[in-house]
Amino acid sequence: MGLFVIGNVLLKVRRSKLPRPEKASWMGLLFAFTAVVIALAGNILIKPEDPHQPSNFSVFLEYFIPSIIFVYVMLNRITILKLVLSILKYISDNIRKLVLNIHNKIYRLIDEINSQEFVFFTKGDNIATLNKVMQYIERNEQTRKLKVVTVVENDEDIPDNLISDLDVLDREYPNIDIEFVKLKGKFGPDLIKEYSKKWKIPINFMFIGSPGDRFPYRVEELGGVRLII
Repeated sequence: MGLFVIGNVLLKVRRSKLPRPEKASWMGLLFAFTAVVIALAGNILIKPEDPHQPSNFSVFLEYFIPSIIFVYVMLNRITILKLVLSILKYISDNIRKLVLNIHNKIYRLIDEINSQEFVFFTKGDNIATLNKVMQYIERNEQTRKLKVVTVVENDEDIPDNLISDLDVLDREYPNIDIEFVKLKGKFGPDLIKEYSKKWKIPINFMFIGSPGDRFPYRVEELGGVRLII
């Protein structure tokens, strides 16, 4: 009834020249609206006889609030839908950034794993032993880089077969980058620790072939170097 009065007021203000068979006076509208307010106030103030029953005001709110919400949504549905689109766009942009960051981190991790070098110390092992090293790395490790290191105490010549064997293995295993390194010094735990720190390669990423009877160290004294049998 209150909305009916408000509707009549809007017709008088906005559509005063609109032809209609009946017209309500301002006094009549004021009286009707006052009566509605009094009736509403009276219903709010009346307490139910049973104290366990909800009050008239709470029952009124149960119907009034959902009705107002429904009317508001229907009148502003375009604005609400645009707001929903904005929220979805904001969420999707953040998810896209998160996925892109994770994607880049995974690729960096893959590159880091693949860039990890391994070291094989050799005194001129035959190609069969070198091939076992290559097979082990290809089957069991993610790295694609190998340093083949020979340690000489004097300016000794490197066996010719070692260079030629490495050339053969380089062609046989194109996915593994083989780097040959000649070091001057005495092979032992100190040299292993020195170059592990210098090359930033953990000792457990280093290999040796089966040592001979004259090898002056036990394998466990080398700090974790792996043995290729």
